Amino acid sequence: MSAVVDVRPSKRTSAGQSRKAAAPGREPSERLPRPSRGFIIDGQGYIVTCDQRLNGASFVDVTLDDGRTVGATVVARDRLNDVAVLKLDRRGLPAIALGDSEALAVGERVLAIGNGHGPDRTPTAATVLATGAGTGGHLAVDLPPRPEGVGGPLLNNLGQAVGIVIDRAPPTGGTRALTFAVPVDRVKWIVRNLASRPVAGSPDPPEAR
Repeated sequence: MSAVVDVRPSKRTSAGQSRKAAAPGREPSERLPRPSRGFIIDGQGYIVTCDQRLNGASFVDVTLDDGRTVGATVVARDRLNDVAVLKLDRRGLPAIALGDSEALAVGERVLAIGNGHGPDRTPTAATVLATGAGTGGHLAVDLPPRPEGVGGPLLNNLGQAVGIVIDRAPPTGGTRALTFAVPVDRVKWIVRNLASRPVAGSPDPPEAR
């Protein structure tokens, strides 16, 4: 799905300077976290993803479905729910609408997008096993967790995003491997606020590469 993107912290710092390169023959002193997924939610260039994978970065590099890598700025983050909102300096890109996660029922079928390896965007069907009870308020689906899928969307039968896959599953007391997601209703208020006013102190986005 073309609205699903890859996200990784940018090598640029908030001051707009690149990190110092390691000396020849030496390993970099700081390793960037592995890339994660994200997905575009409107034509203004807003993206939601998993905050933990950004490692506190203010600037990120976003790889689009066509292979282009462009810069984006973190404009809001909710560390409690492990969600970040990014802003691309691009408009008119394909987007996934936000659905109603409260309407999900146990046993309902959903699609995980971007849960495969590398650039794979093949939808994977899953069943909702929990919608909050015993999962810290998260959604749980019967898919084995994959690092590549973190930050990607869960879609309902209308093609709307109802969840954002997170990095660490809350303890449930069971031994079954599950994928957990933040219900998308939790981030709607953040997106609405961003649509009506800029976030104070947000830095300018880096230049596209």
